[in-house]
Amino acid sequence: IRDTVDGLDAMAQALSKILQTERFVWPIYDAQYGNDLSELIGKSMPYAQNEVERMIKEALMADDRVTGVTINSVTAVSGNTLAVSFSVDTIFGQLAQESEVTVA
Repeated sequence: IRDTVDGLDAMAQALSKILQTERFVWPIYDAQYGNDLSELIGKSMPYAQNEVERMIKEALMADDRVTGVTINSVTAVSGNTLAVSFSVDTIFGQLAQESEVTVA
C-alpha cells in the first residue's frame, strides 16, 4: 500500500465501489451494500429510466456518510444504455458523478 486517501477523495472511491458492486452477490458485504442495477437487464427503456433513479439513490444513501443524492439527468445514449448524471452530498462535501447503465 503506497498511499491512502480520506475525506472527499475517499468518498469518491466508496461511491464508485458501491456502483460497481451488485447487491446480494458477495457474502463479504451486508444486504445494504451495493446496487440492484442488474435487475434492469431485459426491462423496457421507459421502466429502466424511472427505476435507475430510485436504485442509485437507494444504493448510495445506504452509506451513512451520504446525506443526499440528486439525479440531474437520465439520458438514453443508445438503444440499451442509460447515462445518469447525479450529485452526491456527503459529510465531506458534494461530488458530481456520472454512470452508465446497460439494460440489455
